[in-house]
Amino acid sequence: MNDSTRMDPSVHPPEPVPEVAQENVATVKAAAALLNHIARTLKTCRLYDANNPTVIRFRADLCLAARRAVDEHGAISYRFSSDDVLFDETSLYPARSRDDNFALPFYRDGVRSLTLAPGIEPREIDAIIDALLNVTGQHPSDDDLVTLLWEAQLSHVEVDYVPGEGEMGNASGVGEEGQTLPWPTSGESPEGETPSTEDAGEAGEGTGRSDDWSTGAPTLEIEAGFEELDSLAPGEVKRFVQEYAAEHEVSNITATLAIMQAYLAAGAADDDRHEISRFLPRVLRQTVTHGRWLEARETMALLRQCQGPEWSLETFSQELLQPISISSTVERVDQQEAPAVLDFIAFAREFGETAVDWLNQVLAESQNRRNRRLLAEAIADLCRANPERLAPWLSDPRWFVVRNVVHILGWIGGNSIVGLLQSALRHPDVRVRHEVVAALGQVEPRLARPLLVRLLDGADTRMFCMVLHQLSTERDPGTARLLLTHLVDESFEQRPPEEKRAIYSALSAAGGDEIVADLEAELHKGNWFSRGQEAHRQAIARCIARLGTPLARTVLERGILSKRVPIRRACEDALTGFNARG
Repeated sequence: MNDSTRMDPSVHPPEPVPEVAQENVATVKAAAALLNHIARTLKTCRLYDANNPTVIRFRADLCLAARRAVDEHGAISYRFSSDDVLFDETSLYPARSRDDNFALPFYRDGVRSLTLAPGIEPREIDAIIDALLNVTGQHPSDDDLVTLLWEAQLSHVEVDYVPGEGEMGNASGVGEEGQTLPWPTSGESPEGETPSTEDAGEAGEGTGRSDDWSTGAPTLEIEAGFEELDSLAPGEVKRFVQEYAAEHEVSNITATLAIMQAYLAAGAADDDRHEISRFLPRVLRQTVTHGRWLEARETMALLRQCQGPEWSLETFSQELLQPISISSTVERVDQQEAPAVLDFIAFAREFGETAVDWLNQVLAESQNRRNRRLLAEAIADLCRANPERLAPWLSDPRWFVVRNVVHILGWIGGNSIVGLLQSALRHPDVRVRHEVVAALGQVEPRLARPLLVRLLDGADTRMFCMVLHQLSTERDPGTARLLLTHLVDESFEQRPPEEKRAIYSALSAAGGDEIVADLEAELHKGNWFSRGQEAHRQAIARCIARLGTPLARTVLERGILSKRVPIRRACEDALTGFNARG
């Protein structure tokens, strides 16, 4: 495994240190700061090219910081274990994870301590950085860290290391002074003497060699490596599984669009854009087929950016309007929640005028009530400035499609929809006519009234009551005269109670003093023994009272003086309500 993945030299604040002598606190802090500076510089060198101004600045700052630290505090010596960097038994950079183990490259290559002496030169700091980058890069060299530092001839840097086979005076690999050797000078043995052939022969005695390791060599490094792998394995396995799952959760469509966007942002040539524009329609069809509307909008944006001559928005629109495409789209939309449906509507808007036809066809086949409302609202918004765009759909043979369009016209409102509603006024399905009555409520009464009056002929009870409700929105003498005609008609008594109540209510809301005389005559109509007229007479009296005019009050007061008890009682009750409202 490459060592660059083990060692992430990001800013690594030191662990809380144990108690240190007061005179050494400043030195410890300086050593920790310098170590973090080295780690940051290594990270910068891995991120950028060697000639990058940032890399050059970081290296120059590190050289100045190292020179300042050793000149102020004396020689600074770092000791390395398999998972920590120490300074006078103080932990400076403990390994947090496998990716963040600064000490491991040193410990693995046998370096146990590294000392920076006063007078250290920038060339020597650069050599240390280059050696670390060499052994921890993507393609490390065959030389280890000790060899690279040796070849650099660093006069102000001392390295204590575990010697390889043949460098020690005994087979155990442990010198007389301990397990490490001081940094030797060129051409000398660790003790300053040239080893004899006999010593070399004795050092080789008792050692053998397996396939890949000298049997007499120390195994501390191997054991430390196994311990590290064993301790980090659970976390690394969990991380790998999580990253694997996250990677495979991203769809091929999303990944493809990300690659295309990155490629275009990098400055693709015209030929490249042409090739991409030939490929993107396949991606667009996949997004529509799978109902991924947000990605579909992104694909449309990329197609506009590439401006390929072989793709046409109009041609693709015709594909979407085919019956098999509509059925597939409806199936996807009906299974989606409101946010996804809103994404679909936003995608449909990309097609301009064609969006109205597409949304209407999807609305006609949709079985999801919540989604149908969202689609209808979107169509109303698209056609608000031009409701005539919906005219072709009013002649659709499916009654529910016409009803949907009339409902949408009601949301649009205004006088511009009157002509469209007039074409639906005589639709054979009563449910469409009911919707027309509701939509006429959003039109000025002077324009809606003639259409509503036409609907009264042959209307059923529900339609009759709905029309009268719309006609009673404001006072109008013509409407009042029409209602009075229904009131005094001989067939009035045969009407259902709902229609009677609607006529009474509409007459009192639309009429004025012009009908008071007729209502008074209706109040007194009948003979002494017509008991069936009592309920009608009371309703007429209440209708007069709801007119609320002085003339209406005079009629009621005059009725109180009548010798006929039913008339007198009806006027008394109506006048009581009149006074209460007053």
